[in-house]
Amino acid sequence: MKQIPGMLEGAMAVRFYQSVQGPFPIEIGAAVPGSSMSAIIKPAAGLTALDSMCEEDLGLSLLEAEATGLAAEKVCDQLNAFYADRRVNCSCAAEVEAVLHLFQSCGMELEFSLSTLDAVALYLPAAPALDQYPESIARDLFVLAKPFEVRRLR
Repeated sequence: MKQIPGMLEGAMAVRFYQSVQGPFPIEIGAAVPGSSMSAIIKPAAGLTALDSMCEEDLGLSLLEAEATGLAAEKVCDQLNAFYADRRVNCSCAAEVEAVLHLFQSCGMELEFSLSTLDAVALYLPAAPALDQYPESIARDLFVLAKPFEVRRLR
């Protein structure tokens, strides 16, 4: 695929909660042209502590996250491999902050560029449906953003 400056190369949706240190992701959905993935982050002591109110808001139980989640380091590795030097956008600054917090907590660096869709002046729905999975939200964000890419004349 030919890369055009300013072209959207990937989208990310993050289900996160507010921790003492700021937003922290519990589930991440990722999309690039023709592919998508999803990862639940396994709660770890000191990083993720969900209470019953958070569980209800997130639509994800602590038991489910412990049973199906991956270690934070593994999720960071998967995201770096999946996006590999792409320009990726989330729908809001809090999602970007949550992903940055995840990588910082693991002592890892992002190997892709991350910003928000509002930074590129896209007009998106106010909020995605609460019952939608982050992976499907990321795919939707990618599709919604495509028509708004700036076309450059040669």
